[in-house]
Amino acid sequence: MAGRIPSDFVNDLIQRVDIVHLIESRVPLIKTGKEYKACCPFHEEKTPSFYVNPDRQFFHCFGCGESGSAISFLMKYANLSFRDAIEELASIAGVNIPVQAGQSFQKGEFDKLLDNMQKASSAYTYELMKGRDAQAPQAYLKSRGVTAETARKFGLGYAPGQWDYLLQRLGKTQEDRKLLMENGLAISKDNGGAYDRFRDRLMFPILDRRGRVIAFGGRILDTGEPKYLNSPETPLFKKGNEMFGLYQAMSAIRKKAKVLIVEGYTDVLALSQHGIDYSVATLGTATTQIHARVLFRLAPEIVFCFDGDNAGRIAAWRALEAVLPMMHDGYQVSFVFLPQGHDPDSLVQEEGLEGFEKRIAEAEPIENFIFDKLKASTNFGSLAGKAKFIQDFSKIFAKLPDSAFRELVVDEVSRLTSMDKQQLASRLTRMEERESGPKKATPQRNTGPITINKQAIALLVQNPSFATAIEDWEWLAQSEDRYVRLIAKILDTLESNPGISTSAALLEEFRHSEKLFKFLTEFVDFDHRIPEDDLEKSFCGVISKINELERKQKVKDLTNQETLTYEQEEQLMNLLERNKEISSRAIH
Repeated sequence: MAGRIPSDFVNDLIQRVDIVHLIESRVPLIKTGKEYKACCPFHEEKTPSFYVNPDRQFFHCFGCGESGSAISFLMKYANLSFRDAIEELASIAGVNIPVQAGQSFQKGEFDKLLDNMQKASSAYTYELMKGRDAQAPQAYLKSRGVTAETARKFGLGYAPGQWDYLLQRLGKTQEDRKLLMENGLAISKDNGGAYDRFRDRLMFPILDRRGRVIAFGGRILDTGEPKYLNSPETPLFKKGNEMFGLYQAMSAIRKKAKVLIVEGYTDVLALSQHGIDYSVATLGTATTQIHARVLFRLAPEIVFCFDGDNAGRIAAWRALEAVLPMMHDGYQVSFVFLPQGHDPDSLVQEEGLEGFEKRIAEAEPIENFIFDKLKASTNFGSLAGKAKFIQDFSKIFAKLPDSAFRELVVDEVSRLTSMDKQQLASRLTRMEERESGPKKATPQRNTGPITINKQAIALLVQNPSFATAIEDWEWLAQSEDRYVRLIAKILDTLESNPGISTSAALLEEFRHSEKLFKFLTEFVDFDHRIPEDDLEKSFCGVISKINELERKQKVKDLTNQETLTYEQEEQLMNLLERNKEISSRAIH
C-alpha cells in the first residue's frame, strides 16, 4: 500500500513547479499581458480560450470550464492519477516524495526507466575507462585536452561499435528490452529484432536537475554522419527542456549569479576545465523560453556565446527572441561573438581563463544587439525608413513584459525616430493588439450576484497572503451564512499552512472534497470588481464590513426573541456596546 503524500509537500511542490513551463512543454502558449493563452487541449476550438496565470499558478479554459493547478493539468492531459501526477512533478522539481513512516511507494515505470538509463550510463563509463576498445575514445579525449578528472565529472562514456552491446548487457528479459526501446537506447527492426542506437560513439550523459541520467548525446569518433546523435524524446526526456552540464554547473551558476550558454558539449568540458564552471549547452536546438525560465531561476544574468559569423548571429537572434518574454526587471542578457574560426573550446585553450572571462565581461548587452540589427536595415534619412524601423521594433515590443526595460527601449526608439514617446507607446500598443488582441483580454467568470461575501472569498483565493492581515477571524466560523463560514475555513487552512502563496497551492488543500474544490476553483478568475490599487486594504475593509453585518444580524436575531437566557442577554449587551464603540470611532 502506497503511503499518503503529506499536504505540506504538495503545497511546496505546486510552488516549486512553474505551471507555464509545464504546460508550454506540451501546449504552445502565446503571451498576452501577464498571462498566457492557447487553444484548449481539452476540447476543439479555433479561438484561444485557455489561459495560464503564472502568478496564481493556475490554468482555466473559459470554453469547456477545465481549470486547476499543475497537478490538475497533468491528471487531465496525461490521464494520470493524483499520485502519478505528483511523482511527475516531483521529478521535474528535482525533489523526493516523503511519505508517512513505515510506508513507501511502489516502484513505478518512471523509476524503472531511470534505473535503466543509469545502468546504461555505468556500462558506457566502464567501456571508456576499462573496455577492450577504450584506446580510441581515450585518445580522442586526450587530443581535445579533456582530462580524466573532467571525464569523471561529466560521466563520459563510450558506446562500443557492435550492434547489440547494450541489448546483450541490459536486455536479458523482454521487459528489459522494452525499457531500452522506451528510453531510445535500442531501435526495433521490422522483423521483430532490435539493435543499439548508439555505436562507436563518445557518450555524454544528459542529467536532469536531480543529477539523474535521462538521455545521451553521442559523438562519432571517426568520419561519418551524423557527427552528433542525441537521444530521441522519451517519457524521461524532452529535448527543448534540457541542457547539457546544468546539473554540474548549478552551484557555480548560483554563486556567480550568471550563466554562460554555449552550443557544444566539448565547449562545456573545456570551459569547466579552465575554471568557467557556470556554462551549459543546449542540445543541438535553439534556446527556448523553457531554457531561459529555468536559468533565470538560478541566476539573474544570462550570457550567450556564439560564433561571430552570419550563422552565429542568426542563432543569437533566435535566442534573443526566446528570452525577450523573460526580460523582467533585474534580469540581464548579453552576447559574446567569437573570432572567426574559433569556438569556446579552442578559444579558452588559446586565451586561458583570464582572456575568456574578459570577453564575457565585455559582452554586448541585449539592447545593443537589438538596435544594431534593426538599424542595419533602416534608412533614418527618410520618414518611411523611420516608420519601417518602428514596424520592425513592434515585434520586439510585443514580446517584452511590462517592465522598466521595455520603457527604456521605447525611450531609445523615440530618440532614434524623433517621435514623441507617448505617441510612440500608443502606436506600439495598437500594433501589438492587432497581432494578439488587447492585453487585458482574459474573460472573467462570476457565479451569480457579486455579494460582499463572494468578494472576500475571491480576494482571499487570488491572494492567499492577505490572510496574515486578519488577526481575529474565529467569529466567522459561527456565522449562519455558508459563504462566511467558508471564509473562516480558508483562513484556518492558511494559518495552518503559512507557506501557501498561490491560488493553486491553496486549492490543493481542498482537493479531498470534489464539490468544494470545484466551487473554489470558480473564484480564481472571479471578477471581484475591486480596484487594483490597494487590494489588501480593500480585503481588510471587506472583512470588517462582513463583521459589521454579522453583528447587526445577530443583534436583530436576539432582539426578535421573546425571552433570552442570561448568556444571550450578555451577548446582546456586548454586541450593542461594540456597535456603539465602532459608530463613535467612525464619527470622530
